Parts: sequence; structure tokens; C-alpha cells
Amino acid sequence: MKIRRMRPGEGKRLAELLYSSVHRLCADVYTPEELEAWAPKKMDTAKLTYSLMRNVTWVMEDGGRPVGFVCIERDGYVNRLFTHPDYTGRGVATELMDTAAAWAKKHGINRIFLASSRVGYGFYMKYGFRVCGVDRVERRGVTFENRVMEKFI
Repeated sequence: MKIRRMRPGEGKRLAELLYSSVHRLCADVYTPEELEAWAPKKMDTAKLTYSLMRNVTWVMEDGGRPVGFVCIERDGYVNRLFTHPDYTGRGVATELMDTAAAWAKKHGINRIFLASSRVGYGFYMKYGFRVCGVDRVERRGVTFENRVMEKFI
């Protein structure tokens, strides 16, 4: 497996990975309505691609297939971190976060932060983040409450 920067034209594949990750890994924690609001079947891949490309997005691939990605904004905000369900527990998320944190540090950013879902919370705690607030966001009429977390690097 290797990590590389996102390439133009692969937004659709990353949207499929995001959809699969949310619907398969979060189904025990979120309702079907919440899952669809978070990652709809008919996702706006152009909007997702724009967001991923305007920020710094790293992709982990295995045999040319994306198995995870992380998107970090230029202020240190980790906008997205998703792993393909078949690759959970194999260090993909950790390696992607290591890459994003190294990029941030190299660019003079000493704090990375994010809004964690209920599913991601345990990973981020193990990775050394701490809770510093609560964020409520509405997606397609559904309100999500996430923990705002930070880590100094």
C-alpha cells in the first residue's frame, strides 16, 4: 500500500469509498436517515471533488485502488478521514493521519483539529486528540452532534 496526493478525476472513486465507509461502518450507530443525510446514494461528486482538490488530500491505495483518504485544510482542520470497510484495523487511518500531521507541521501548523463523528471518536482519542467542544451541523434536514477535537503537533 502507498500514500499519494489525490489526482484530478478520481473524485467519483473517493465518493464511492466515502459512501461505503459511512454505510457499512456506521450502520450500528446511526439511523438509515442519518446515514443517507451524511453520505447520500446520489452524492454530488463534483462538489466533493472540488472540496477535496481545493484542500490537501492524501489517498492510500492498494494495487491502484483507493482504500482510504484524508483531507486537511490549510489551517489544520481535518475535513475528512475515511477508510474502506475492508481495510479497517490495518493501520490505514493512522498512516493517513500521520501524513496529514507531517504535512501540517512542515507548513508551520502546530495544531490539527476536527469534528468527530461518534464512530471516529475512539480512533481520534487513541491518536492523541482531546475534546475541546461540540459542533452541531445540519445535513439534508438531519442534525448531527460531533465532538470538536484537537491535537498539538
